[in-house]
Amino acid sequence: MSGFQKFAKKLLPRIGAVLMAALAGVGLFFVNYFILYTPDIKTEAPNFEIQKDPNAAEGEDDTTVEASDKIFNFLIMGHDRAASLTDVIMLVNYNTEVQRITVMQFPRDTYIEVDDYYYHKVNGLYNYCVKQARDDGSKNPERDGCKLMEEYLEKNLAMTIHYSAVMDLDGFGNIVNAIGGVDMYVPMDMYYPDPEQNLLINLKEGYQHLDGDAAEQFVRYRAGYPTGDIGRGDAQKIFMSAFLDKVLSSITDVNTVTTLAQNLVTYVESDITPADIVYFGKQFIGIGNKEGAVQLSNVKMMTMPGKATMYNGLSYYVMNKDYMSYIINEYYNIYNTSVLWSFDVNEVFVTDANCQLRNLYFEDKDEVSLTIYNAGSLDENGLP
Repeated sequence: MSGFQKFAKKLLPRIGAVLMAALAGVGLFFVNYFILYTPDIKTEAPNFEIQKDPNAAEGEDDTTVEASDKIFNFLIMGHDRAASLTDVIMLVNYNTEVQRITVMQFPRDTYIEVDDYYYHKVNGLYNYCVKQARDDGSKNPERDGCKLMEEYLEKNLAMTIHYSAVMDLDGFGNIVNAIGGVDMYVPMDMYYPDPEQNLLINLKEGYQHLDGDAAEQFVRYRAGYPTGDIGRGDAQKIFMSAFLDKVLSSITDVNTVTTLAQNLVTYVESDITPADIVYFGKQFIGIGNKEGAVQLSNVKMMTMPGKATMYNGLSYYVMNKDYMSYIINEYYNIYNTSVLWSFDVNEVFVTDANCQLRNLYFEDKDEVSLTIYNAGSLDENGLP
């Protein structure tokens, strides 16, 4: 036997052992990443003080506060290319135990007060938080601004937000393209030129395939709706229904979930990790969830309850406290106790001036209309 043969005889088993160990390590990583991984959720005390029922007898409401590890809340925002205003703001709840998703849209003109900030509309809150993060020396003011807005809403809406994300319009179009576009019915001719934003919306009524660019045109259009931004929000509900339907029909395995996760990480500024996205993607399409995939009929969509009005020459949308606290407690509460009496205790969603804003804010919820749609009906029939 030659010297080389002796050397190879001794070395090859060692190389094989190293390769086997490496493969085992990769296998363990894969199992942990795709099968065993669960999000590191917030289990500590909430970012708001849970108030007891003022009408409860002493000792009646002394429940130890515990958080569910099956219910997650997301703050999702979209801004224009100038990154000035977030005209899309949504609170999304995903209850993986019953496979229910709830989406609530904030009208961009929703009244809000933040310190001495002169702009009293919620679509300016993210911009304010980014500036604050930048002034504080943040190395990533967009992400840290997202976190500041998340914390502000947590405190005043009496809810825990597990993740926050903001995307610009380029990211939105690329994500739509990543799933191969969306098929849906465009309810009217949509035409709106805006040279200052380098924007041209030009869609025809009818059932059609929307790629990323056309989808952006659809969700941005609002000139033709009698109710303006509220009408645009309703149209966005139709788009979201069609988008979810496409996701459910086209993403059926871990590989495609991972591809979508990579696109989300690339185009979205967020504290959601790739592993988190894969986890929720698997849950959504039913991999590892005994309830199976999310059904469109179990995706609830609504616009924040309230009313539009004029105040000091400007248009505002005023949240209804009674109804909104009920919605938060019913659909977004992750705790084993009520948060009804914890909602907006500092009244940041209304001015302290004695005016019509306060009257609308404190109006009985029976005076406010609220329609809760399900995505399945919207996808098939559109808005009634």
